[in-house]
Amino acid sequence: MSTPTQTTIKVPTQVRDDLNKLAATEGRTAGSMVEKLLADYLWRLEVEAAKKAMREAPQEVWDEYMREFEAWDATLMDGLQDESWDKDSSANGSASA
Repeated sequence: MSTPTQTTIKVPTQVRDDLNKLAATEGRTAGSMVEKLLADYLWRLEVEAAKKAMREAPQEVWDEYMREFEAWDATLMDGLQDESWDKDSSANGSASA
């Protein structure tokens, strides 16, 4: 596997220093911190785009979504609430001896 090509970018000294401090607090290199910050930012953009699409969806899309939601919501009432799943119980709800 080849090593990714690297480059340098010019940023103000204060930005570099802040980046290095932040990276150090998370035990990262400055480069991996930039990767994480970029990935987080791109994820937030995707979430915002999805929210916008949902807000702008036509009523028939919302109606279909609610029908599917209600169908899945009904599975919450499948009797599992009667079973005990703590660490001292088996999968069938009876206590271990």
